[in-house]
Amino acid sequence: MSPLQQRMIEDLQLRGMSARTQQMYVRAARQLAQHYHKPPDQISDEELRQYFLFVKNVKHWSRSGTTIALCGLKFFYEHTLERSLATLQLVRPPREKKLPVVLSREEVRQILSLVRLLRYRTCLTTI
Repeated sequence: MSPLQQRMIEDLQLRGMSARTQQMYVRAARQLAQHYHKPPDQISDEELRQYFLFVKNVKHWSRSGTTIALCGLKFFYEHTLERSLATLQLVRPPREKKLPVVLSREEVRQILSLVRLLRYRTCLTTI
């Protein structure tokens, strides 16, 4: 483990972050370093910008994966290295558009059959 990773873990512990959060944030910094084949403290703001474009357009990471990477790298740069990078203020993972759950007729019948009081069942059936 590199001294930077150790320092980041210590900073995360001081902030009261869970062990899982620590793992994910360190992983985000490690993935960035592996992408550029150099330590993350030597990566420029423009390289970070290009990394997030790569993650979005080539890797097609999910919203949650992008958010974890963003939060991990933001913590690393702002708290561990005490550096402010404009890209970290700019990146926002896109909102996921999920379709609502539509129940089948049989599922609705099953749910209504579980309603005990007739007046409630009648009301729900009408709705």
